[in-house]
This record gives sequence, structure tokens and C-alpha cells, in this order.
Amino acid sequence: MTDQAAARQWDSAVAFGLIRIGAGVALLRKRDFAIRSCGGSPSDPLLKGLFTFWGLRDIGLGITAFAATRPGGNVPKQVAQHGVADTVDTAIIVGLIANQRLPRGRGSGAAALAAGTALGEFATAWRLRRLL
Repeated sequence: MTDQAAARQWDSAVAFGLIRIGAGVALLRKRDFAIRSCGGSPSDPLLKGLFTFWGLRDIGLGITAFAATRPGGNVPKQVAQHGVADTVDTAIIVGLIANQRLPRGRGSGAAALAAGTALGEFATAWRLRRLL
């Protein structure tokens, strides 16, 4: 791997790590606000549990993104795993809309955000693999 490719992988891993940890902390600290922003009820135990899970999961993904920068780490694989997580989030949000736990308008926006993020992560992982 060239020095430029290694630098891009390192930069990508650090960026994904910082974003995920920041998002996870924000979800944990402002969980009720995030639930209301999606149109849900902060008193709904399922939504409270789900948003707490997402916060903890994002912090974990951020930590593993940083770990992927270590020797023997696989940054493209780690970024692709972020894409898988956001793809699953999209399906969960669609299920919440179908079960009327989230309204169609705001829920669709949240699903589109998760799907778009997943697409970006898969594209980034693909580009990083091409650098190898």
C-alpha cells in the first residue's frame, strides 16, 4: 500500500470514528430530543431502548473504526460494517413507520438519512479497497 493510500485509510477511519462517537454520545445525552425529532414519543419504552442501543452501538463502531488504523487492521471492512449497521437501521425505521410508532413523514426522513448514510459508507469502503 502506498503512503497516500495508507493516509487516506487512516483519515477515513479517524473521521468515521469521531463522527460515530459524537453521534453516539449525542443520542445518549439527548435521546428524548432525538425521539421527538423523528416524531416519536419519548415515553415509548421501545423507542427509548432503541435509541439507547443506537447510541451505544455508534460509540462501539467509533472505537472499532479507530482500532482499524492499527497494524493489521482493515479500514475498508470496518467502514462497510458501518454501512451494514445503517442499512439495518433503515429497515428498523421502516418497521417503526409500518407499526405506527413513527409518523410516515418524519420517519421517512429518518429512513432516508439512514439509507443515504449507508450508501455513502459502502461507496467509501469500495473506494478504499480500490486503493489497496
